[in-house]
Amino acid sequence: MDFETTFIAQVITVIGFAVGLSIVVASGRYPRHIRGSLRAYSYGKFLLGSAFLIAGYRGGQAPELLIPLANGIGLAGLSMNYTSVRHLQNRPVWPFVPAAVGAAVGLSCLLLLFVGGGIGWVRVLVSFATSAVLLVIAFEVLVRYQGRGIPHYVTGLLCASLAVVYLVRMSAGMAQEDAPATYMLDDRVERATFLLSLLGTVIGAINYVLMASDEFNRELSKLAHTDGLTGALNRRRLFEMGEVEFRRARRYGRELTVLVLDIDRFKSINDHAGHPFGDRVIRAVADCCTGQIRHEDALGRIGGEEFAILLPETGAEAGRMLAERLRGAIERQLAQLGAEAGVTVTCSIGGVSLTREHSEFSDLMAQSDTALYDAKHAGRNQVRFFPEAAHPVPMPA
Repeated sequence: MDFETTFIAQVITVIGFAVGLSIVVASGRYPRHIRGSLRAYSYGKFLLGSAFLIAGYRGGQAPELLIPLANGIGLAGLSMNYTSVRHLQNRPVWPFVPAAVGAAVGLSCLLLLFVGGGIGWVRVLVSFATSAVLLVIAFEVLVRYQGRGIPHYVTGLLCASLAVVYLVRMSAGMAQEDAPATYMLDDRVERATFLLSLLGTVIGAINYVLMASDEFNRELSKLAHTDGLTGALNRRRLFEMGEVEFRRARRYGRELTVLVLDIDRFKSINDHAGHPFGDRVIRAVADCCTGQIRHEDALGRIGGEEFAILLPETGAEAGRMLAERLRGAIERQLAQLGAEAGVTVTCSIGGVSLTREHSEFSDLMAQSDTALYDAKHAGRNQVRFFPEAAHPVPMPA
């Protein structure tokens, strides 16, 4: 069945408004950055629907003005998809980009119509701009997006495919003879482009909701596994990872070191400077630790002012060196923060490295706690390691 472009434009209008309304209503359930992403996406669909509505009913009503208006609004709506992807990643968003893109396209179309470029060159310009925006969205989703899943790949490939479709439309515009501006173009390329845009609108909306759901699940997982104050792992997640690393190290004869860190005289810091300042100290210690350890290491908050650090592939000597580096970094980097409240911020660290004598991960935690108490009793702001057994874990040849 060969539909006219005006009819397809009307269908895209209805679907665009329906999708936009559905998503904006459903967005209220989600966290702030996901909600912002879904709303940006839905506003883009409203703009896109409005653009096709104007384009489909411009007959006899100043088409020289309505054509730039429709194309400008349509490109602004498409650019909102880029904004929504940035929102979904919790990345910086430039809110005026869609308006700037729409205004630039609209003014360029107006100039082409009045200077003498004609409908064909308007078609070329709009097709090129649409392809460019679609390719930018595809790059953002396929390359820059962290934690991509199947919906992300489908969305990115869909955008790239539609970009190719609009490049074909651009080529058709170059070869097209001048046509009246009163009605929409109705050749095979235009109908195919509109039909594929309709299909892309439906599939794209489904995939975008799936992308938002993936991000929401990731957010829930983060809330379940991390400490809300510091962003470090919570106690349960750290112990889960500790069990995994312990079994791996025992099975393959690898090294493993555990550090337990406690902020010295933290109760007096709270009593002297107040709990909000105490929270700042805890966050600062966590940030300092994160800056000193490797990506494969794991930092967890296991108590009020107590942290534990898992150091896979790290022996006793390297563990001692890191612990001493951590202790010194906290003493130096938090000196200015402590001076704000007239307190001194230091830490004591206890550690232990895996040996044959350890049968459970809890043994490592208990012995690192013992070493921590030794450091406390020795005067604080020190590093102590639990005495090593006579038979260390053999390393593979």
